[in-house]
Amino acid sequence: MSASHKQLRGLMSYVPAFAAFLVFPAFLQGQTLTLNEAIHLAEAHNRAIQVAKLDQRKTADEASVARSYRFPSFSLTALASQSLSQVGLTFPLGSLGTYPNVGPIPGKTTTLEGPLKPAGIFFANVTQPLSQQWKIGLQTQFARVGQKISEQQVRDTHQATVNEVRHLYFGILQAESEKKNLLATVEFLRELDRNTRHDELQRVALHTDLLNVQAQLAQAEYELLKLEDPLQTQKQQLNRAMGRGVNTPFEVDLLSVTKAEVPDLDEACARALAARPEILLARLKAQQATLGRKIANADRIPDVSLSATVVDTVNLSNILPNRLITAGIQVNWDVFDWGRKRKKIDEARSSEEEVSLQLKDTEAAVVIDVTHRYHQLLEAKKEVEVMERLQSAAQELVRVTQNQYTQKAALLSDLLKAQSNLADADHQAIRALLDLATAQADLEKAIGGDE
Repeated sequence: MSASHKQLRGLMSYVPAFAAFLVFPAFLQGQTLTLNEAIHLAEAHNRAIQVAKLDQRKTADEASVARSYRFPSFSLTALASQSLSQVGLTFPLGSLGTYPNVGPIPGKTTTLEGPLKPAGIFFANVTQPLSQQWKIGLQTQFARVGQKISEQQVRDTHQATVNEVRHLYFGILQAESEKKNLLATVEFLRELDRNTRHDELQRVALHTDLLNVQAQLAQAEYELLKLEDPLQTQKQQLNRAMGRGVNTPFEVDLLSVTKAEVPDLDEACARALAARPEILLARLKAQQATLGRKIANADRIPDVSLSATVVDTVNLSNILPNRLITAGIQVNWDVFDWGRKRKKIDEARSSEEEVSLQLKDTEAAVVIDVTHRYHQLLEAKKEVEVMERLQSAAQELVRVTQNQYTQKAALLSDLLKAQSNLADADHQAIRALLDLATAQADLEKAIGGDE
């Protein structure tokens, strides 16, 4: 058997292995993780989503607190003390008047002293807001809008996390594809190096051919080494996004990536304007600004409350009553505030106009984003079609060149070049498919879908 046929036989032995590299995970280091499984793990354990949900719980508690101000407030104040000096009340002679047949009252200067004992004062108050109910209602609505804002922030965080998981997953698939391509190339070059060494000894190959093969082998090994760090970094980032240990081993599955369906552009823009978290957040902030202006205007209303008060004293005085009970209307009103309330209303009105402008700008930005992502998806879809045709052409070229080489109508270098082009076409076809999936994920996020 000639040296050329040995080289061909060594080359063709690696073709099935290379094809397997492109489809199936090699040398499994962990369980195979599909794209949907990665998304579900991130939805359940991602720390950013959990933080957003905790903020949502906090805003729900704030709304409950705001509603509680509608009800009566109860307060109790207790003071325990010990007098260090004698406390007394002096009535001078005749200070209470002088009466016929009785004389002056009191008949002499009299001092009534309290006991030097521990004393206590207990103050209990119940207040029911009346005029404040309107303002409290506005503040409750403001808190409820804040709760809805936190819900949209959870949706936004969820969508951003899912999009990040998809990007990382597709990036790992691309790196794995390139790694498998390089591994197959390295193995092929090593086999070619061994055959070329043998041919050089047999004086059927030049030393420059051997040096060229060794240089290509060293370059391929270097590229393989450079690829290892970004691949491991992306895997660690995906583990972090899924809320688990960054070094948890896993393998990705190319078969879990599906082709994308292209929606209608007008329909996509309409869905984005109706469901995009940024739009909903801007609308809710506009509602908050309107409520803020109304709350600032409600500050002008005097605070009128129904109040009941009980005061009890212990060992405070033998003269003063030990209990005082009152009930009535309590009014608190800042008659003159140096224009402070008016300035707050003007400030709230400016904020209302500001968020209204921001809403319109956000809507325009969303339409631009959706249109851009839509065109990217069309480009990616067309690229897949191109790469599939190039892949088919490369496969046919390998078949034709192999037949020509068997009939001694083509050189071994021609067959090697055709096989190299096929390996590159296979890699480019997978990259185009992953770019299409990435474009679909970006469009779904731009539209505002939850998945």
